[in-house]
Amino acid sequence: MTRSGEPGASAQWTSETRPGVSGSSTATAKTETADGTSCMTITDIAIVDGEETRVSKRMCKAPGESRYIVVA
Repeated sequence: MTRSGEPGASAQWTSETRPGVSGSSTATAKTETADGTSCMTITDIAIVDGEETRVSKRMCKAPGESRYIVVA
């Protein structure tokens, strides 16, 4: 997961529990709501045995919180 949360920030990863699984996560957008909640859209690319899958998710953190959580 990207730490800065700035659009374009990316992190590469390799599964420690599943052989042949790796990928990357890239922040593709960042917004802030009226109440100060910071949200970002993350695009994950997972490569499983050479086959690529892309999935987007939205993550937010409330004012005063230090971590983003996945939201529906």
